[in-house]
Amino acid sequence: MNILLLIFSILFAERILKHLLVVRFFQRSIPPQTQPITLVSILQPILSGDPTLAAGLEQNLTMQTRYPLEFLWLVDDDDHQAQRICRDLLARYPAKRAHLILLPPPGPRQNPKMVKLIAGAQIASGDVLCVLDDDTRLPDFGLDECLPSLDQPGVGLAFGLPYYLSFGNLWSRLVAYFVNSHSLLTYIPYALLTEPVTINGMFYAIRREILDKIGGFDGLENILADDFAIAQRVRGHGYRLAQTSLRHAISTWVAAPRNYFNLIQRWFIFPRESMMRHLKGREQVIFYTVVLLPVFSPWLVLLILAFSPTLLPVTLLYFLYDYLIFAHFNLAYLKRTSPWVHSYWVTLLSLALPLQILAALLAPQRIIWRGHLMQAEAGGGFQFLERRKK
Repeated sequence: MNILLLIFSILFAERILKHLLVVRFFQRSIPPQTQPITLVSILQPILSGDPTLAAGLEQNLTMQTRYPLEFLWLVDDDDHQAQRICRDLLARYPAKRAHLILLPPPGPRQNPKMVKLIAGAQIASGDVLCVLDDDTRLPDFGLDECLPSLDQPGVGLAFGLPYYLSFGNLWSRLVAYFVNSHSLLTYIPYALLTEPVTINGMFYAIRREILDKIGGFDGLENILADDFAIAQRVRGHGYRLAQTSLRHAISTWVAAPRNYFNLIQRWFIFPRESMMRHLKGREQVIFYTVVLLPVFSPWLVLLILAFSPTLLPVTLLYFLYDYLIFAHFNLAYLKRTSPWVHSYWVTLLSLALPLQILAALLAPQRIIWRGHLMQAEAGGGFQFLERRKK
């Protein structure tokens, strides 16, 4: 019994420590900006297929910030639906500095997003470049919260924290509750305990001079996990990655069970082919102890309960505290985005998550991304198995 209580104490300590680290992180003030920014270029690789695409592009186009902006919408020349959406927005907002850039589809082993970023970086005029996924929405003055971190000593790249706001059907809700209950507890404690080794690739910012010094995005187009690839390039040139307090929303409609499992599998395949293969020594240890192993804590709690049913009150307290952490973050940091009515999914998803990770590790390493079927390869490469039908 004493051993079981000791294990419970360790599990509670892990939750409490991460909870306190997140609270401490958001108590920090935004650092001062010491270098002027004359123009921010926002590079958005765009691919049609999500019904919320137009609304997301419009929200970013009209967001408030003190910085002058230009938008580069990077679209395949055969993606006519995305072109129509962009042209409609250009007609409705003629005063905005936005450009539709048409590009040929990527080659058989070329990352569609990275190919577009290479082209966009060559065209961009800004002294700061921001990479922004087409399903990601920046809040008003979100850039003002993030970009000053680029002026901190040794920082080469700054990135934000994602949360989801699509709750329109069951499968979208599952994704949203999963991200909104895990994102802050995953990114922030790791970034406070050690230098970040990767980034959230949905949004990040880098000064043009830094990007030029590290060789731009060139040479990374054959790597599947583009966020890890650019993070490693920045770090490889001696610069730090800055986790900022900017919280940006993601709007993705998940139509059916197949779409849900494809999305989750893609998220877990990426770390397998990047961090789990390429990190060394201390960084590998921290990744497993801070990020991966705690995912299995709910299973360990239930296993302890099976051996000692008298610990049911402690078990219930553990799951209650885990839920209260989510509730606190939802109220304090995520704009109450997650509806309370379905929030029981937070606990159910914490129990299902280990199964999803194991499935992603054991299943064939194929991902489906907006209709493209891609085969992940050991070491980070990939190839298209089937292109989506236009």
